[in-house]
Amino acid sequence: MSNDNPFGEAMDEASEEKDREDQQPASDFDTEPYYDALNTGVKDHTIGVSVSEEMHQFWRELQDTDDVDVDPAQSIRNHLENLAHRHPDVFERAMRKLEIDREM
Repeated sequence: MSNDNPFGEAMDEASEEKDREDQQPASDFDTEPYYDALNTGVKDHTIGVSVSEEMHQFWRELQDTDDVDVDPAQSIRNHLENLAHRHPDVFERAMRKLEIDREM
């Protein structure tokens, strides 16, 4: 490859990587039911995120105000769901581990 057309080279590299990904065997693990369950059903588990005092105060105010139509917790759930779709390999690995834990 030459440096005459960096955009063309980048496109060629992306195409080659896509070809390599397409050649990888498809997983036999069905993640669709897990995607569907991500943001629905009973919310009986919690996650913790450390924040500054300022962010904590802002969080509390968002929850308490009637002036803003937002659910901060639901916004975080939506973001995590988006991350699951953006990183399917990591999501699949997590769901496989969940299945193992459920079997025990």
